[in-house]
Amino acid sequence: MSNDEASAVVQTRLEEGEYERLRRVATENDLSLQDALRKAVREYVNRHGKHDPDDPFFSKPSKDPTADSSITAKKADQYLY
Repeated sequence: MSNDEASAVVQTRLEEGEYERLRRVATENDLSLQDALRKAVREYVNRHGKHDPDDPFFSKPSKDPTADSSITAKKADQYLY
């Protein structure tokens, strides 16, 4: 990940045991601490976050015959692949 304007620095404190466990798991998985923390944050947010109500994937199909239904399929492809 690059250090650009699209990223944010997050700082926190861990108990010594938590830090050692994180460091050990990161090392065992050949990850830097930053990568391990990013992965942990993504997994937490994916597990506990709510879906985006504006995402067309979660909206009812339009009854308008001229509506572009491919948007939903494209979004699904982005998530899956």
